[in-house]
Amino acid sequence: MENTVVFNLELARNIIRSEGGSVFLLDLDDIIVDNDKLTVTARVNENHLNTEGVVQGGILYTICDQAMALYDIASGRRGIGTDGSIHHYRPAKAGDVLKAVVSNRKCGRTTSTYLVELYNQSGKLIADAMFTSFYGRNS
Repeated sequence: MENTVVFNLELARNIIRSEGGSVFLLDLDDIIVDNDKLTVTARVNENHLNTEGVVQGGILYTICDQAMALYDIASGRRGIGTDGSIHHYRPAKAGDVLKAVVSNRKCGRTTSTYLVELYNQSGKLIADAMFTSFYGRNS
């Protein structure tokens, strides 16, 4: 029997409303939960582009990383990221509205593994990433 995740969306929404840090710079918005998945929207702007006119890969990684952290926080755990990797499939451009869909692949006592799938406004997969979170004594 699978556990159902109980999310504290107000806590996660307060984090993305705060003015400071990467959450503010990434223009994250609109947290939605459906079937134990958390979705965060990110709006791409000119500041996110590289010299080729597409979104810098590190920005996409950071969107995925931040979405995973919001899942962790909203589900009542405070982990520390221990590793992450990303696969890029399509470019993102200024004006795109990206959706980061986070699912918990394995939730253990001291670690969790997350899959984040990043889609554009047309529903095309831009990238996916895997992350591991470690929970210490204060989690």
